[in-house]
Amino acid sequence: MSSDSSNVSPGMTVEDCPLHVDMVITAIDIDERHRFRMLELGLRRGTVIRVTQRSNFHGRVVSKGTERIALDGQTAAHIHVRRAEHPASSTAPANR
Repeated sequence: MSSDSSNVSPGMTVEDCPLHVDMVITAIDIDERHRFRMLELGLRRGTVIRVTQRSNFHGRVVSKGTERIALDGQTAAHIHVRRAEHPASSTAPANR
């Protein structure tokens, strides 16, 4: 469907995301016109987002930094994500 879909993981989309967990966009599998709009909003591969609200008909509100973006259910189902990996601060020994 799109050139960005080569990295699509069969697992999780924005529609499936738990609330308030940092996620990284891995692919946006939608047509060019809508993908351009996602780029205008700053939603692209590698962007860290967080689902902050679920709405009717599978819609989602996501945060990106201080911005909030509402997505309809169909769009949310085509944005593929994975859990963000944070620096291993909890595994590093504490300096005393």
